[in-house]
Amino acid sequence: MSKRIFITGIWHETNTFAATQTGLDDFHAYQYAEGDEIFAAFADTNTEIGGAMNAAIELDLNLVPGLFAGAVPSGLITAAAFNTLVERTLELLMGAGDVDGVLVHLHGAAVADGVPEADAAILAAIRQQLPPDIPIVATFDLHANLSEALIAGADALVGYDTYPHNDMGARGAEAAQILHRMLWSTKRPTKILRKLPFAPPPQVQGTAAAPVAGIMAKMHDMETWGGIWSASIAWGFPYSDVAHLGVGILVQGDDYSHATRIADDLALTIWHQRGDFDAGLVGVEEAVRSAMAAPQGPIILVDVADNAGGGAPADGTTILAELLDQSASNAVVVIQDIQAVRIAKALGVGGMFSGNVGGKSDDLHGPPVPLVGSIIFQQAVRYERRGDYMTGQQIDLGEAAVIQAGGVTVMLTEAKAMPFDADHLGAAEIVAERQQIIVVKSAIAWQAHFRAFAKGEIYVDTPGVCASNLARFNYGNLDRAIYPIDEDGIYPPK
Repeated sequence: MSKRIFITGIWHETNTFAATQTGLDDFHAYQYAEGDEIFAAFADTNTEIGGAMNAAIELDLNLVPGLFAGAVPSGLITAAAFNTLVERTLELLMGAGDVDGVLVHLHGAAVADGVPEADAAILAAIRQQLPPDIPIVATFDLHANLSEALIAGADALVGYDTYPHNDMGARGAEAAQILHRMLWSTKRPTKILRKLPFAPPPQVQGTAAAPVAGIMAKMHDMETWGGIWSASIAWGFPYSDVAHLGVGILVQGDDYSHATRIADDLALTIWHQRGDFDAGLVGVEEAVRSAMAAPQGPIILVDVADNAGGGAPADGTTILAELLDQSASNAVVVIQDIQAVRIAKALGVGGMFSGNVGGKSDDLHGPPVPLVGSIIFQQAVRYERRGDYMTGQQIDLGEAAVIQAGGVTVMLTEAKAMPFDADHLGAAEIVAERQQIIVVKSAIAWQAHFRAFAKGEIYVDTPGVCASNLARFNYGNLDRAIYPIDEDGIYPPK
């Protein structure tokens, strides 16, 4: 007889340094589905739910949908929004009748007002509604800040193995497979967590390059050792000012001693290589000059401090101002600016735009920049992601306008454009491959698509709430010294 599995999720990467809080409307605006809407939204997508759906068919699991709510990475989740989402999840769980297991899809770096460990609180609330023998399996993002409370909340947990996160579907399937194993064997794995006093910025967490690539390869080899169910390394999200900040290693297996040895080995490997995580930033003026002088483009200027997928406002102007000052040609920048979009919409295609763009969300990402140019595109932008990162996801950027200011093309959007691919540019009739310079407001995720045709990349030392230089931030909730925020931490703890 097919087992009934309740599937649900609340997903948010919380940048506690961001000025704007995240409300319920932000979840509804980005990703929100209940009941069968979940199946319609995530079928044939490279997401955890999409992967779990595919695995459920193979494993003869009957998925019972709750809700999935995801918001674009941003500031602190309001207490009202968090409570509403958790309460609604519990209502749907209680209305689902008897279930044999639960799949929960989380981020691991969610922070709500008054709830620093929001992901752990979600699992605890679900567990409280279930008989103790009902297994819970959760997924988490590679940037999760793991904690003992989070690990205790589920019988097993599965983290992403790649950054960019092109394995989301595979990890959702793995979570379903582990749950199936529990249901038919009644076994539960031993879970060993090791936390390091180390918080590398996302820019150096890419899994395709050293040092992370070698460490992940070692972890995957260890996963094949007898008795190991799963191993994950969560490289952390340093823009969440929480006590449990930092790299976490989770090893799950049949034998406590065996899992412990693997977790300790991986932890020490990472700790001994902490000095190899170099951000390698270039000043703004030099970066633009070098990109312009390159014999062939596109050259990607990475505005990592204004990372749209890390909680930044995506309206930073530092690179745009420099492109205009240096009279760059064949350069593209995307800026979120609702006010400017509305002005452009009123003028229409062919009109002359003249006004300040960007720099309106706060005073951390550069001031508004005067922009004068012709409006060459204006309409609502909606598209489906076609790359291998969140494939099939439907994106709505709201109204958008493209301004041609000399050699600089500025795409203005109502919603933040997370550059996981170039589909947002294509939807606005901008051909990415033909540009000399493309500014991406990202850390690593841009690589999933742009690296296939880019001729070079430069990480730019810009200011903002996702700055790679963590010394720019004032942390108030850390309970220990953490490298590189502090000169050094201590590991193993004494």
